[in-house]
Amino acid sequence: MFRVVYSRLWIAERYDFLDFWQFQFKNNGIYGHATPFGLYATIATAQWRIPAFTQAARKAALGAAPAYSYIYSWRTSVLDNRPGTFHACEISFAFDNAAVCDHYSAGDPSAFVLSKQLSSAWVNFARNGNPNHSELPFWPNYTQETQATMYFDAPCVVCNNPESEGLKMMKRSQLA
Repeated sequence: MFRVVYSRLWIAERYDFLDFWQFQFKNNGIYGHATPFGLYATIATAQWRIPAFTQAARKAALGAAPAYSYIYSWRTSVLDNRPGTFHACEISFAFDNAAVCDHYSAGDPSAFVLSKQLSSAWVNFARNGNPNHSELPFWPNYTQETQATMYFDAPCVVCNNPESEGLKMMKRSQLA
């Protein structure tokens, strides 16, 4: 399947899409630890990230209340890091249950820290519309200009306009 996706992207873009994403993975601190499957997963899940970023931009454009964007990117050490991040994997962390869900957190101390950071952000956002708290780096609201996105990982980091060129290619390729 990866070769089919890659072939379609190569034809659509007329340059080496795979080399671009490999460069992004090797030279971007967020994805510096990615495997070939991680590269494929990032490309394959763009179909959900693109609409999420579009929704954040539209919400921000309304100007009524701030919008915030995040990507959960922490990888569990269970099964030799193979599960990666998958749909809903952050839910136990959102409720600060990393210690209870040790089949996912593997008792990793960084998981407990991240669980507290993520759950506190969700609670703060529910309480006052702002996810910021003292245990996170400052998380600016999402605007069309900055496109600030929090990466929930160990450590957490905010990036402006993440994956911009890669997601633009995905939009143009009609695969996303």
